[in-house]
Amino acid sequence: MHAVIGTAGHVDHGKSALIQALTGIHPSHLPQEFARGMTIDLGFACLRSPDGDEIGMIDVPGHERFLRNMLSSLWGLDLVLFVVAADEGWSPLSQEHLRVISALGLRQIVVAINKCDLVDEARIAEVEEEILEHFLCECDMLPDIWRVSARSGEGVQALRQGLLARVRSLATASALTAGPHLYIDRVFSVNGIGTTVTGTLRGEGIDVGDVLRLYPGNQLVKVKSIQSYHRARERAQPCSRVAMSFRQLKKESVARGDCLAKPEAGISGSREWVVQLLPGSQLPKKQCELEIALGTSHAQVRCYSLADGQLARLLLSKPLPVFWGQTVLLMTPGGSRMVGAGRVVWSGALNREQRPRLIATLRGAPDGDLASLHCRVQLAVKGYVRGSDALTPPAACHVLEGWWLAEHYLLLALARLNLILQHATSALTQDELAVRGNMPPDMVSALVHEQCAAKCWQLSPEGVSLYGASFSQLNHEQQELLDEISTAGRLCFSAMQHERPRLKQQLKALMEKKYIVPMDDKLFIAREHYQTLLEDIFCESNPGELLSIADVRQRTGLARKQLIPLLNRMERDGWVRREGDLRRVRKSMLAEA
Repeated sequence: MHAVIGTAGHVDHGKSALIQALTGIHPSHLPQEFARGMTIDLGFACLRSPDGDEIGMIDVPGHERFLRNMLSSLWGLDLVLFVVAADEGWSPLSQEHLRVISALGLRQIVVAINKCDLVDEARIAEVEEEILEHFLCECDMLPDIWRVSARSGEGVQALRQGLLARVRSLATASALTAGPHLYIDRVFSVNGIGTTVTGTLRGEGIDVGDVLRLYPGNQLVKVKSIQSYHRARERAQPCSRVAMSFRQLKKESVARGDCLAKPEAGISGSREWVVQLLPGSQLPKKQCELEIALGTSHAQVRCYSLADGQLARLLLSKPLPVFWGQTVLLMTPGGSRMVGAGRVVWSGALNREQRPRLIATLRGAPDGDLASLHCRVQLAVKGYVRGSDALTPPAACHVLEGWWLAEHYLLLALARLNLILQHATSALTQDELAVRGNMPPDMVSALVHEQCAAKCWQLSPEGVSLYGASFSQLNHEQQELLDEISTAGRLCFSAMQHERPRLKQQLKALMEKKYIVPMDDKLFIAREHYQTLLEDIFCESNPGELLSIADVRQRTGLARKQLIPLLNRMERDGWVRREGDLRRVRKSMLAEA
């Protein structure tokens, strides 16, 4: 059983004291928090069940000045413990916290009326009625309510049992999609361990040794060690609090708000988003400056209303990691009040053709299956999407080995790839075709199989080409370049000293046809001249003999500029093996003849 519980509620209503009463651990970790008696940043504790299960607990600041920090805890919660003090009752900040929780779609909520030892029964009943009224109006639900006193211990054991029972009943669907991912809420360095981050892990588990991608910088990092609830682990479980350390990761290169995920996760780090505004969102103006919060991060944004207020285009002050369909909160500058919320339906720049298609797809889109909406958005904007066995492809859609392609995109993609193949001077590998066409490699592979079956293209060991194309003969440009390389003789042709149109493509074609040999990425020699050099060097040498650089220079007459690339080339071809400054001969010309 794994879950994370987070608190919510007004400042000084006893959230931290209640966590200490439930767990025996005070969640505060900053000296100024103890000095002021007020939570400023996120605090953490662990609730252990009689069966040994460990439930994470996050304490949040209740003061409106620290609303940003409160939001940093909510993204990964399974259950909210909403605390209201019996003596003070419901407050405007209680209402603001409830609005935030509702906007994020958190429906698993337990309410604790704290400080019940300070008031009489009539006051407790009055506060309870007030709580139910606000929850019914804001969330259309009636939460379970527990009467407790963190100071006296009254009702704490019953609340603990109620929380554990509620956690056991949670559906496994609470784990988000996008594979394993963790928004970082703390970063520190430990001697002998290195840079360590903490956060709430969602989606799937992570093992020691796993390679993750750090967003938004796209840096690949390897998990060195894992701790969860103060114990070393080989595997971190989803829906739990986790600390991970990494090899060769500088503390300065990671910060709160960054996201760790598997490299294949669908997470982007763009500065331009389109969000579908949720009901109740009211933007101050059609164009306005706001602040957004998602995960454990926040940023200033310029907001533009679209589609009669159904959508908003956000230009962020910095890139933030986000996955499709994630809920983002919109707040006034300074982060003291929420003005709305939205679901991220696009991340990245849109051209003039893509934006109208996106708006048309989303305008009036009903609430419902996000997976279906995601497919429709991707098909409308990008023209393709990975298909899903759980969904039926749209009628005007070409299904191809797990890919769904819009008809208009299929025509454009084939036209682009055909044009690339028409101008190719040699067969192209499928990866080269994907790079030049700016398309996913496995989608290009599926197109290659389909087009080869239709006898439009052909696939050979050398690569993909148009059906019937032959590259055995040299064209005029290739023959002209080969003559120039041959004229250079054993001194080699330097690509750095020539400005010839399509030089790289022509050199590649000559190499594939075995006319020339690359000494390195800049020097090239005609094959017959390379063969002559080998004969000069090895005609008097036997396998096992050692050659010095001076020996090779004497036998070839080459300067150091050509000599070192030649020695490296011979080593790659298996003629010699380097031993310090010498080369040991591995083959003889007689054996190769």
